[in-house]
This record gives sequence, structure tokens and C-alpha cells, in this order.
Amino acid sequence: MLVGRYSALLDANTLHPAFLRGALLWFASERLFRPVWSPDILREWRTSLQRRHADLTNDKLDMMQGMMTEQFPDALVEGYQSLVGCLTLPDANDAHVLAAAIVGKCQGIVTANTKHFPPEVMDAYQLEIIHPDDFIVNIVDLDRTKALTACRNHRGALKKPPHTQDEFLERYKIAGLVQAHARLTEKKELL
Repeated sequence: MLVGRYSALLDANTLHPAFLRGALLWFASERLFRPVWSPDILREWRTSLQRRHADLTNDKLDMMQGMMTEQFPDALVEGYQSLVGCLTLPDANDAHVLAAAIVGKCQGIVTANTKHFPPEVMDAYQLEIIHPDDFIVNIVDLDRTKALTACRNHRGALKKPPHTQDEFLERYKIAGLVQAHARLTEKKELL
């Protein structure tokens, strides 16, 4: 994984929950990787949010999506739909994710559903499948200074309520990012 040049397709399950999305996008804002998503992934993300938060309006979702696309204008990949029918995965509903990663010239797909993307299929496309926890640990290990800057910025953006260093780190654990939590705890005083 090359810092700043690694393109990672973010599956919808990495865009929700909000803390994980925030963590990944703060790392991307430090140019630790290039985030990639597709209209289908954004649609899945919006549907997931609305299913869990009935009070979340389309206007609020439009605002959130607008901020993401404004911050990362080259993240949206299109023109992958013709590949979808040619790809075989254990869950056919994930073919659009693989197709978008191929067309988006990604080196990896960050997803919590790693079993949906078997290595024998991914190897043919030279794509790495990586769990968000492993991905974040790799980012921290590759450029600790930039990663800690991203974490400080992320923590600073959490204002309702503000988070202490321990509360911020606890959010990693709650999000299932146990390895990342351990790695960042080593440098807690810099967060």
C-alpha cells in the first residue's frame, strides 16, 4: 500500500456507521489514501442510514453526501454497470462493488464483508480485500504522523459532545476497530 497513491473503494458498510466513515475520510483528507465510491454504494449507504434513523431526512443526507463529494471530487466512479453481469461473487449483489473497484482503478476494497470477496476472485483483478480495522492499522503504520494528525482533526470535529482522548479511542473499540484502538492507544497523548 503506497501512502497517498493507494486507491481504496469504500463499501457501503464502511460509510455507516458514522464514526467509521469519519475516521476513514479524515485519513483520506491527509492524503493517506484515495477514497472511491459509486452511485450504487452511496445509494446503499443512504438506505442503510434511513433504515436505522427514520428521522433522517433526504435533505440531511443530501448535505452529508454533498460534503463528501465536495471534499473528494475524484472519489465517484461511474461507467462500471456493464461489468456487473460479467462478475461472479458468492453474493451477486456485491458484483457492483467489484465492478466499481475495477473501473475506478483501485488497489483494494475496504469492507466488513471480506467473505463476500474470495481471494481467488480478487487475485484475478489484483485487488486486495481488507477489513476496515486492518486498513486503519496499515495507514497508522505507514505514516504515523499524518495518521495522528487525521485522528486529532477527527476528534476535534466531534463537538456534540467534545471527546476526551480516552472517549475518542473508546469509539474505535465500539466500532469494532480493536486493532486500530490498540495501535492508537500507544500514542494517546498525541491525539
